[in-house]
Amino acid sequence: MRAIILLLMFLTLSFGGEKVREFALDNGVKIILKETHGSGIVSGVIFIKSGVHGEKKRGLTNLTLSLLTKGTKRYSSYDIASAFEDYGGSISTNTTDDYAEIDFATKVEGLRRGLEVIDSILYEPTFPEEDLEREKLNVINAIRSKRERGMDFAMEHLRVLTFKGMDYEVSPLGREEDIKSVSREDLIERWEDILKGKNVVVSVVGDFKLEDVENMLKSIFSKIPPGGESFYQKDVYIERDQVQKVKRPGAQATVLCAFNAPLLKSDDYFTFKVLTSALGNGMTSALFKELREKRGYAYATYAYYPTRYFSPRMFAYVGTSPEKGDSALQDLIKVVQHAKLTEEDIRLAKSKLIGDFLLDHQTRLKQAWYLGFFEIMGFGWRMDEMYPDKVKDVSFEQVIKAQKKYLNMYQCVLVEP
Repeated sequence: MRAIILLLMFLTLSFGGEKVREFALDNGVKIILKETHGSGIVSGVIFIKSGVHGEKKRGLTNLTLSLLTKGTKRYSSYDIASAFEDYGGSISTNTTDDYAEIDFATKVEGLRRGLEVIDSILYEPTFPEEDLEREKLNVINAIRSKRERGMDFAMEHLRVLTFKGMDYEVSPLGREEDIKSVSREDLIERWEDILKGKNVVVSVVGDFKLEDVENMLKSIFSKIPPGGESFYQKDVYIERDQVQKVKRPGAQATVLCAFNAPLLKSDDYFTFKVLTSALGNGMTSALFKELREKRGYAYATYAYYPTRYFSPRMFAYVGTSPEKGDSALQDLIKVVQHAKLTEEDIRLAKSKLIGDFLLDHQTRLKQAWYLGFFEIMGFGWRMDEMYPDKVKDVSFEQVIKAQKKYLNMYQCVLVEP
């Protein structure tokens, strides 16, 4: 039967000295291929726009993805793992706030076998009842385990405070009460809802010839039903300062604060990446120097700015001794809002950002992940090549302006014994 494929884009480029080809199928699936040269390794990531959005029960997407590799009509969980592990590779799933992913790695000679298994995972998962009950217990234990860690416990409360009424209010793991009520029918329905063409980006990087894998991928992914989610949520911003204190047994106080940040398509996006790096990335950052070296608060301190579709935030963290919790909270806020950053601080922040980014590309799996990530988040996969230059182009003046523009309000959680 003739594959119904409309090539919306078909482009071969020289990217980092290696070929990249992209094309879109008529069902909306975007496929990105990068040809490398090495020891015969191939890795891929299948991104599915979904995450916590549109879940009828909190944690349903994560549970659905975790059951995909437990069995299909043609393959047992052993067969699925064996198809990749026999070649020294692996297959796994993951769910984040905005998307789910299926990651795989194998040798080139095992790719056809691996793709046959992925074909079955996509179109004929069985979601075995016995595995569902076992996985529900695993997720509930994971939820409870996170509460034993100060940072994760604080984030659970800060999500509710800063994302109140939004899908982000609960982590992808979900709520215990929802997980307990999930049925096999819920999993089937959720998988049918999210496996739609416009939701899917496939990124594959490896030591293959583009033409050798192109038709295999088209054959598999052209069968995904058309359609897809157009997520919409009103962006919620921090409009007044709030501090919530929470009691929890333990020997450490945890401070976690959220601050407003730029939307991912904002002109300030890369400026804010640099600002966040200057404030909380490593031993030369402002938080480390002020909170740990000068004031002796911190067991650990850092800041990060996750890329999300909606209601962007920068988070800043410090862990300290119980008697210092209140003063650490006030000083963390002071550093974030009023740190007198220098041009040398910004130079180092940019260098760290670029260095971390490039070092994180050492494996083909991470190369595939970045190409797909930038595509699924709306930047386009070429951002993977442009990212270092975007960071380099940020000026000192832009960073100082962003600090004043975005960081004037906060919401914080202080976890105390």
